[in-house]
Amino acid sequence: MLGCSSDKGFVDFPMSNTTKDSALTQDKIKQYLATNSLAEFDDGVTENSDLFKEGFIDSFGYIELVKFLEKEFQIRFTDEELVSNQLNTLKSITSMVQNKIDAG
Repeated sequence: MLGCSSDKGFVDFPMSNTTKDSALTQDKIKQYLATNSLAEFDDGVTENSDLFKEGFIDSFGYIELVKFLEKEFQIRFTDEELVSNQLNTLKSITSMVQNKIDAG
């Protein structure tokens, strides 16, 4: 039964839709980056690694990433967002995309 205590005092709550959606969003972005930039997320490259500084994305790769994100998630970035240096880590990319999805 969801939300009920077990014998060990652990309460099992279902994952919220926002958390679940964010995890799915991050998985899609991670898969794209792994396929198109050869970034493998592990101990060396984490969700907080700067993809530009690590050499996984250059200016051309950035344009391709933005095109993928806009098409895949049916969102649009403003010019200000594109030059804000917020699309440089997996975590920040996921956050920005999920915020746009949630905003509708």
